[in-house]
Amino acid sequence: METEKTDVVIVGTGASGLFAALHVPRDKKVLMITKDDVENSDSFLAQGGICVLHDENDYDSFMEDTLKAGHYENRRESVDIMIRSSRRIIDELVGY
Repeated sequence: METEKTDVVIVGTGASGLFAALHVPRDKKVLMITKDDVENSDSFLAQGGICVLHDENDYDSFMEDTLKAGHYENRRESVDIMIRSSRRIIDELVGY
């Protein structure tokens, strides 16, 4: 049996998995694993919604909505990083 060599394995081929793959150095071999058809992916089922911090006045409600969606089990520092970097990430995605 021949085994395939890879440097990076990304589990999930939705928006997050594809975005992660775009940031792997080009000299690395990437293997992406998907669970099902695109119609059954979380990205497809998310109804096209992407959250972004429009301005500082939105921060508290964005934080609360995200914590609530995660049943308050989220790591608050990670949510803060996600919220504060959201505009830059969206701009990068639009550039693709």
